[in-house]
Amino acid sequence: MAYSDDMAEFYDTWVGREEQIVADLTAALALPPRRRRDALPPLVDVAVGHVAAYYEHKARLADRDVVAALDPRWLNPLERTFLWAWGWKPALVFRFVETGGVGVGGMGSTQRRALEDLRAATAAAEREVGREVAAVQESLAGPRVLAALRRQHAPGNGEADDAVAAVGRSLRVLLGAADALRERTLRGVVGLLAPDQAAAFVAAMLRFHLAVRHAGRDWGSGHGGQRGV
Repeated sequence: MAYSDDMAEFYDTWVGREEQIVADLTAALALPPRRRRDALPPLVDVAVGHVAAYYEHKARLADRDVVAALDPRWLNPLERTFLWAWGWKPALVFRFVETGGVGVGGMGSTQRRALEDLRAATAAAEREVGREVAAVQESLAGPRVLAALRRQHAPGNGEADDAVAAVGRSLRVLLGAADALRERTLRGVVGLLAPDQAAAFVAAMLRFHLAVRHAGRDWGSGHGGQRGV
């Protein structure tokens, strides 16, 4: 089985698990206050762990086949429109603070300041990752790589493989850095919110992903495009 096929199977199972997590969060948010207070924290932990599991599995894929990790064919066409550095843009999670019903008006002043600090730090980290990705992409057109590629069919010449492998290693590091930023931002937002706020936030985030997943699958099959795997 190809590594990308293994990732596709994992992703299908992972999305199914996500649907159950959203159902559990929705049910817990409807509980009476005392029961809700006890039920929500472990469910939020499960939701965050669920997202982290995806990044961990993708990292293992990148270790085995970085090209497959950089070409996420397990995502449908609509999901791929959201890609930034091979995944969701980290700053996107801040939108779900609002759509989850928390909103700035429902937060204390300390929370608001901390959230804005996290937003600024995330934006700065995004810019840095973007610069590094651009630099690696430009290196693919650099003289050393191009010259090596032109000589790749020369007998006994492994320079092309070495040059491309070096770029692959850099891309694998950047993929890990981007996913680490995504996870760090998610955990940072959750850490700033009260349990009911955090539950509403992660539920909104996961619902959005599921909506994109399902819409993209239907779009792909209904418009002659690639059906989501």
